[in-house]
Amino acid sequence: LRARKLVKLHTRLNNTIRMVPCAPFSAVADVQEDEKKYKGPVPSFPQSCSPLKGIPSRFDQITRLKSGEEYDVLVIGGGATGAGTALDAASRGLKVACIERGDFASETSSRSTKLIWAGIRYLATSAAGLLSKNLFTKPVETVKDFYGEFKMVLGCHQERRYMLEKQSHLTNWVPIAIPFDKYFVWPPPFGHPLFSLFPVLAPFVLKFYDSLSSFSCPPSYIMGPRKAADQFPQLSHRALKFAAVFYEAQHNDSRTNIAIALSAAEHGANICNYVEGKELIFEEGGKKAIGIKARDVMGGDQEDIEIRAKKIIFAGGPYTDMMRKMEDENVKPAVQGASGSHVVLPGYYCPKDMGLLDYNTSDGRFLFFLPWQGHTLVGTTDKKCDAQTLPTAPEDEIQWILNECGKYLSNDLRVRRSDVQSAWRGWRPLAVDPHAPPGAPASRDHVISENPDSGIIFIAGGKWTTWREMAEDVVNRVTDKKCKTLDIKLLGGEGFTRNTHVKLTQKHGMGSAVAEHLAKTYGARAFDVCELSKPTGQLWPRFGIPLHPQFPYIEAEVVYACREYACTIEDVISRRTRLAYLNSEVAMDCIERVGEIMQKELGWSDEVLAQQVENAKLYVGSYGGPVPDKSSASLRSATFRDILDIFKAIDEDGSGFLDRVEVGHAGERLGFPMNEKELDAAFAEMDKSGDGRVTVEEFEKWWNGSGGDLHEKMHKEFVMGKDMESIREMGSGALLG
Repeated sequence: LRARKLVKLHTRLNNTIRMVPCAPFSAVADVQEDEKKYKGPVPSFPQSCSPLKGIPSRFDQITRLKSGEEYDVLVIGGGATGAGTALDAASRGLKVACIERGDFASETSSRSTKLIWAGIRYLATSAAGLLSKNLFTKPVETVKDFYGEFKMVLGCHQERRYMLEKQSHLTNWVPIAIPFDKYFVWPPPFGHPLFSLFPVLAPFVLKFYDSLSSFSCPPSYIMGPRKAADQFPQLSHRALKFAAVFYEAQHNDSRTNIAIALSAAEHGANICNYVEGKELIFEEGGKKAIGIKARDVMGGDQEDIEIRAKKIIFAGGPYTDMMRKMEDENVKPAVQGASGSHVVLPGYYCPKDMGLLDYNTSDGRFLFFLPWQGHTLVGTTDKKCDAQTLPTAPEDEIQWILNECGKYLSNDLRVRRSDVQSAWRGWRPLAVDPHAPPGAPASRDHVISENPDSGIIFIAGGKWTTWREMAEDVVNRVTDKKCKTLDIKLLGGEGFTRNTHVKLTQKHGMGSAVAEHLAKTYGARAFDVCELSKPTGQLWPRFGIPLHPQFPYIEAEVVYACREYACTIEDVISRRTRLAYLNSEVAMDCIERVGEIMQKELGWSDEVLAQQVENAKLYVGSYGGPVPDKSSASLRSATFRDILDIFKAIDEDGSGFLDRVEVGHAGERLGFPMNEKELDAAFAEMDKSGDGRVTVEEFEKWWNGSGGDLHEKMHKEFVMGKDMESIREMGSGALLG
């Protein structure tokens, strides 16, 4: 890890400071090779553990896959669409197998904006398209496009209603405000002159939006200038005329995906994570696919598992074309990925329990500021590119989001790079039917297509909101049996009420924040989690040892996660809990404790535990955090000339003093991270007043005096230069980006 950070430092700081050479090029090359270490999850050899009530254990699922039985349907892909397809097919009485090469929701399905939204932007863009000159030049095609988009929006409204009413343990309404400080906007949103009057039209548009779901959502409303100013202190620099407020649904996406997968298991599907398909099995002498050779990634087995089925469905999201290449290496592409980056900021950047929408960013995209699990989630970008497994968000995209935040929010509420607590990137699959006529457009709705030779069906495209509809449509291609998912509550839904968190507090002595978190995460199954909890040794709360004092996650959830098929530390850190998505530094701190609990539950050896800890740190390190990785970003050239510039560079938040965390970050990013004892000693050398704040004067005395390792290493790393203008323009936090 030190080596990885050091090479990032060299790449980043060579543009801002002159460095004393400290390693030959060959050594740096070795370090760069070390960065490539993370190649995905490593086998953890999990032993069989106690199953959840009514659901087979992962060990049982693997055993059944090896039995050689033939299935009616084999689904490859365990994201929202694949797991939903397995649930739909199993609930209709079909014999179903479903395999996922990673963890459930380990790719796109865990990296969304956390909204189950009904498509207000698509409504606007479809209207803009209908009212364009194309209505006169290509009337039939234009009306057809509008109808297709409008029909998709109607479907989104229906599916959103299903999720809010049937899966209330996993979803909630979130109000989203669109503040207006003018009645006329230019340049117009969506590139259409009509939308220059969007502030005037918004109240009517939002009421129409409500009507599309038969007014089953909380009603949109108008907030006057005085109330808007009180509600949004983040926008105090703008003389608000009013704010229009509408409602969308929100969820914890990875938890919803896991609930879908386990519900499929509950209905009899042979579904398992970390089972990778390697090679299709074809009829002897023919082209029809009748199965797949797979392997258990976690078991480290080299022996293939042959899984045979009458029908095979690919549900790989943006990776669907990779699956289709098992049919034919020269297969015609059908899916293009569009990446979207998100950042997580402290909760104070967003009004409590209310989101904000910037509908007119510099490049025309929507930018959401959403309250999510006590933080502010901001996103998203939109860039067409090939999908990647790691969630790393490009630094330039993080900076674009922060720049847009800076333009939108009050001038005195400085959006600082050091406020980024986590950042990640996901991919939306944009699909076309490869068997459709040439020139068919990519679709944000879903596409289902069958290869006439192999008989394999693939489904791609769509969005989180329509997972159930997509599953229904693809299973309809396999059977005439009636779909039943509209009547199914996902795992934890049966027995859940709005008072479940109160019952958890009363029965198990849980703190209120923990009880609310457990109820909204597991529904009625939260009682099972609480039964695994251990006493805190305190008067209150009596049960539920926390994983970290700043978050409501408890150690019992790690044990429960193992019974939900979690096999690696990153499964728990990223998807069973959302620590990596909320605060990457806290997630890093929790890795070893999570590993210790999983070792006991899954029977890991000390060697396996060490491997899992190392791999988890590499994985969590790929999330963004308060300190940027600008190895691939454009930087200003600058050199450090005097002590004040170095002080300002370390002062991440521009507060005028250095605190213990900032000193630790400086050491870490210069390639010599310190443990708690070393950091205490280094900080005490600077902080002569002992008040926890190092002033410029104290820093100057420390710099010009003698000190310990940090003092010596900083002096070795920096060489004073002459170019001051660039560094002054960069301002506070320059060293850390």
